[in-house]
Amino acid sequence: QALAPTEVVFFKDDGVLVLGFAKQLPLGEGVLKMDFTGILNDQMRGFYRSKYQYKGKERNMAVTQFESVDARRCFPCWDEPAFKAKFKLTLEVPSELVALSNMPVANATFAGPIKTVHYQESPPMSTYLVAIVVGLFEYVEGMTTKGTRVRVYTQIGKSNQGKFALDVGVKSLNLYKDYFDTPFPLPKLDMVAIPDFAAGAMENYGLVTYREVALLFDDKSSSASSKQSVAITVAHELAHQWFGNLVTMEWWTHLWLNEGFATWMSHLAVDSFFPQWNIWAQFLDRTTTALRLDSLEASHPIEVEIHHASEVDQIFDAISYDKGASVIRMLQSYLGAERFQKAMASYMKKYAYSNAKTEDLWAVLEKETGEPVKDLMTTWTKQKGYPVINAKIKGNDIEIEQAQFLLDGSSGSGMWIVPLTSRCGAYDTEKKLLLKLKREKLVIGSQCGDRKKGGNFWTKLNIDGTGFYRVKYDDELAAALQNALETKKLSLM
Repeated sequence: QALAPTEVVFFKDDGVLVLGFAKQLPLGEGVLKMDFTGILNDQMRGFYRSKYQYKGKERNMAVTQFESVDARRCFPCWDEPAFKAKFKLTLEVPSELVALSNMPVANATFAGPIKTVHYQESPPMSTYLVAIVVGLFEYVEGMTTKGTRVRVYTQIGKSNQGKFALDVGVKSLNLYKDYFDTPFPLPKLDMVAIPDFAAGAMENYGLVTYREVALLFDDKSSSASSKQSVAITVAHELAHQWFGNLVTMEWWTHLWLNEGFATWMSHLAVDSFFPQWNIWAQFLDRTTTALRLDSLEASHPIEVEIHHASEVDQIFDAISYDKGASVIRMLQSYLGAERFQKAMASYMKKYAYSNAKTEDLWAVLEKETGEPVKDLMTTWTKQKGYPVINAKIKGNDIEIEQAQFLLDGSSGSGMWIVPLTSRCGAYDTEKKLLLKLKREKLVIGSQCGDRKKGGNFWTKLNIDGTGFYRVKYDDELAAALQNALETKKLSLM
């Protein structure tokens, strides 16, 4: 039975169309058919024109940028991450142009100056990950160990500058396949350098778009920092192909998990590819930035309730990216790399092609490790700020006390479950402790050295800077640490 709406109301500010029907719609499945006309705009949102120079003339390419809620600018849809659908696209474009989408081309037909390109049907995916790019391009190509084709598309004459990103991209897909114990879900991956692009990069499923500076690297003229930036950005976007695309947040409230995890994962990957860069030492810059911002009274929790689509862009900040990545690193360090990886593989298998909440990840981690992950992480994600850990010698023990750290010196009421790591005396001796109360004792024992004789006596908290907290030592502990540093018995990390 075909039903036509009797009332159509468009809420322009929300980008929402409401259809009213004279009869109540029957229960069950149905098909909504709609004719529409879209606009190829110049606002770098939705489906837009990007300008570039070719042979001295200005040309246009067509590009999409749908995250967070701009797919609706291109075509009518239920534009929320939980409404996953299979997409089967057809494009009509000038014959000389390259037309890319999420999936490989199924077939193309030519009629004079116009070609019609049909793409394979996609797996279930969220609307914000749909992508189209049309323009003049050349490319470099590689292949993963499992036969996935990877290409980097650039403007004509710049393809050599895409070789480094291609190498990182192929290595990233290989690493993530093993880490998540889940193959890359699509037949191909394209990465495209866009001249006019508002975001640094966008992880569209199988068609990742980048600012040119975030993807291209010239051996002759680019800096070492540019090389690292390209590697981190590519590894970040490709981590999203699993964490974000294959398994997607249920609602934008959980966006921090997408971005925080991809930020942490990109450093894990790049450290594997380029250990000489000491990338985890550089990661501490992100942690320090987040610590500084989160010590302000005006900070906000990592996980922010989103009630309206217009609020989404406000949470793309250093708290969601850098603090998010830092607390994930803290959790991984506490649980251990092997247990954490095994749990992530289980999570990926359980929620593949579906949606998940932050709590769903905590539940999988709890089941796999037996640790109170939900209670622990809730204290870090649902309240702003972080603690300073005061460490004082009390006989043969160290008294540990937490208090919220605020930059203005005022006292806060926050309480956290803190995953503490410590080393003492012999540097290969490491302890882990969950600080669940405001004050607890850390039993240090004889392995930390003899306080009366000096020598090797020292205790360091927050090993390798993996914890998202500050540590304040009493005078005796601070002096012992200084001596250990000066005598090369302890590294700065």
